[in-house]
Amino acid sequence: MSEAGSPRRDFRVLTRRRTGYDGALIIDIQLQIAATGALVWSRSFSDEAQADGFESELQQDLDLLDDSGFRRKYGVPASA
Repeated sequence: MSEAGSPRRDFRVLTRRRTGYDGALIIDIQLQIAATGALVWSRSFSDEAQADGFESELQQDLDLLDDSGFRRKYGVPASA
């Protein structure tokens, strides 16, 4: 799918790693509006493999799904 028809033109993914309680690693995966950086949603993981898998799927879906399919799968409101 071309970028013009994909959600990638409207959204970007930001991944942040931080330290939680007792030194645990927390990985936050955020979906942001590309033009403004406004946060659409954030998902937090304590398991690095789960976070990596989710991020990989999300990145692929930005390229493979059409806009409505992406919004439906990831619960992105029409106002975003």
